[in-house]
Amino acid sequence: MKILEEVHEARLQESVLLAESAGGTRLALARTPGYSTCAAFVGLRFGSNHVHFRNQEGREVQVPWGSAHFLEHKLFEGREEKVFDRFGRLGANFNGGTSFARTSYYFVTSQHFEEATEVLLDFVQDPLITEERVEKEKGIIEQEVRMYEDDPGYRGLFLLHRALYHKHAIRISPGGPVDEVHRTTAVDLQACFDAFYRPQNLALSLAGDFDTDQVLARLEPLLRGPQPGQAELITAEEPTTPAHARLEEHFSVSRPHVWMGWRDPSGPGPGMAQLRHRIVSSLVLDLLFEHSSPWYEELYQEGIVDDSFGMQFSCDDDWSYASVEMVTDQPDRFMDGVQATAQRFAEQGPDSASFERIRRAAWGGAISSSQTPASLASSHLSALLQGIRPFAVLDVLDSIRLEEVAARAIEMFDPKRRAAALLLPASAAAS
Repeated sequence: MKILEEVHEARLQESVLLAESAGGTRLALARTPGYSTCAAFVGLRFGSNHVHFRNQEGREVQVPWGSAHFLEHKLFEGREEKVFDRFGRLGANFNGGTSFARTSYYFVTSQHFEEATEVLLDFVQDPLITEERVEKEKGIIEQEVRMYEDDPGYRGLFLLHRALYHKHAIRISPGGPVDEVHRTTAVDLQACFDAFYRPQNLALSLAGDFDTDQVLARLEPLLRGPQPGQAELITAEEPTTPAHARLEEHFSVSRPHVWMGWRDPSGPGPGMAQLRHRIVSSLVLDLLFEHSSPWYEELYQEGIVDDSFGMQFSCDDDWSYASVEMVTDQPDRFMDGVQATAQRFAEQGPDSASFERIRRAAWGGAISSSQTPASLASSHLSALLQGIRPFAVLDVLDSIRLEEVAARAIEMFDPKRRAAALLLPASAAAS
C-alpha cells in the first residue's frame, strides 16, 4: 500500500489519509474519534452514459441502455448469497446506486466494520454473471423502470433532457427503456464489468473510529493487483443549442407541471474546473431563486411562483444545465415571468450583501457534509472520483468573487439556450 499524503483541514478540524493500492485503487481514510458508526463507500466512473466505448483491448463495444444499472443489480446478487443478506447478518445498512457517470456501493454500521468491508470489496470485484441470472432479473428491473416512468417528476425531468439535448446520453434515464432491459445479455454486462470495474478505476472511502494502520493492512490483500488497460467512452458530437424549444406530453397529472432549463454550450470538463463551475452556478440560482431573495419574493407576490417551485443545477464533464420547475395552471405566464426576472437579475447583477449571505450558507452546507462518518466518506469518495483534493469545496468558496458570479448569471440565462418541458393532464387530451 502506497501512502500518498495526509490532508489536514484546519477550518473543519478534519484530516484524511490518501493512499493507493498496488493495483491502483485510490483510498481515503478519515478517522472520526468518538463516533459509534463507521462507513465505507466504493465507487467508479461508470454509469448509464457508458453504453458505447472502446474496451481495454481496443475493441469497440455497444451495450443496451441501462446496462450499468443492470450490472449493479447483478453485483447485488453475489456469487452464492445475496449481498443484502450478507450485510444484514453483520448488522450493516447497505445500498448502492447508478447515475449518469458513476456507480457506487456503501454500508454504514456500528459493528463488524472490517468484516463488512471485506464483503463490500468481495462482491464489487468478483461477481457471477450468467445468462440464467440475467434473465431472472429482467422482470424485477422492468418493474423498477416502470415505477420511475410513472413518477411525474422523473418523467418531466427526462422530457426536459430531450428538449435540451439532441444526442447526449442523459436523454435516457439510468434504468434504460424496458425494451433495452429485455435485450440485455450476460455478455453485455460482462463486457461492462471487464472494461470498467478495474482496480485503477475504483475508489474506496472509509470513515469511522478505527485504527488506520490496521485497516490499511487489512485492505491490501482484499484489493486486486494491477490490471493494465483502460476503456474509453465514445460519444456523439452534441450541438451547442437546445434540440427543442418546447416539448409537451399528456400524463396522469391533475394540473400542468412545467420544467424550464438553460443549457450551457458544453460541459465544464473534469476536476477543479467542474467543481468551480458547479459551485458558481449554484450560487447564481440561490441568489435569484432562494426564498429569502427579493427576486423570488417579487415573483411570489405577483403570483408567478408558489410553494411548488423548485430549482437545480446539474453538470458533469460534458453537459451542464440549470432548471426550474413548478405546478401551475398558467405555464406560459410562469415561463415568461421567470425568464424576464432572470434576465433583469443578470443585467443588474447581485449585490454584495446577498452574495456574502449566500456564500456563507454554502459554507454551512459544506460543513454539514462532514458531520457524520457516512457524509464524510461520501464526500471523500466524490473527491476521489472527481480527481480533486478533499475539502476543495471550501477553497473554491473562499476564492469566488462577486464579479465571477455576476458574469456567470449573464451567461447562464441566455434565452437562446432555453428549453421547456410540460406534462399536461391526460384529461385535456381526451377532451
